[in-house]
Amino acid sequence: MTPLTHLALLGLAGYRGTQLAVHDTLLDPARDRVSAWHERRPDSPARTAVVTLISCVYCMGWCISGALLATYLLALGR
Repeated sequence: MTPLTHLALLGLAGYRGTQLAVHDTLLDPARDRVSAWHERRPDSPARTAVVTLISCVYCMGWCISGALLATYLLALGR
């Protein structure tokens, strides 16, 4: 069983990672490139899905938290 402190740290890391991916200015150039890529073909469902995914706090939160948890469990060999 995973200790409560590890779960709390994973939760905080997931929150910070989500904020970094969706709101922080550090990743603005990457988000701008994806937006420009989408503007070249705005009728493409795949491009719309990618832009929606990277701009949605809930979508990115689930993805980042899942990746953190998978990395944590793989690192421990569980």
